[in-house]
Amino acid sequence: MKKLLILTIILAGVSATAMASPKEGREGKLSFVPKISFGKDTGSNSITDGDIAFHGLDADLLYGVTRNFEVGANVSWSPYGIDLDKQEKQSFKEYDDMLDTFGLMGVMRYSINQLDVLTPYITARGGWIFGDADFETINEIGKIEGKWAAGIAIGVEFKNVDLEVGYEITEFKTSVKSEFYEGTFQEELVYLSVGYRFE
Repeated sequence: MKKLLILTIILAGVSATAMASPKEGREGKLSFVPKISFGKDTGSNSITDGDIAFHGLDADLLYGVTRNFEVGANVSWSPYGIDLDKQEKQSFKEYDDMLDTFGLMGVMRYSINQLDVLTPYITARGGWIFGDADFETINEIGKIEGKWAAGIAIGVEFKNVDLEVGYEITEFKTSVKSEFYEGTFQEELVYLSVGYRFE
């Protein structure tokens, strides 16, 4: 949490050199918003242990369709540490302890440009998640792989600094080759992200 606070202060300082007035709107403008996020998996069928932790890096590429409405694409990278307990490890011959996923999603953002300094907004995104990790037990060989993700968030921009709180569902597929089994499970993530808008 201390690192997040330091990063926020740094981004706020940098933003003083590149302010954009919310009242002008962003129609016809192209923006790039890289972000770092921290989150907690709140689902009952979890890929992680549920602790608040670094969730990954992502970036929005946005185009202003109207003064208040932007559309674009989001790319993301999320590392999942698959930490098995001692009992689980005894049944595994081999497993990948890291599942790196890469996302490609469409994104929409509606800004409420009525304030001089702060610009509140709501955003939604959805698309595909790529990446997999293999595992092998005494009796079976399997794989976990990303399928899709969708989420909604509210946020605020202070000058060019972007602070967002959101909820996102990511679906994963589990397959076991020896049993020809396939199943799915979902991560339900509540996250906080900090970013900076470049125009």
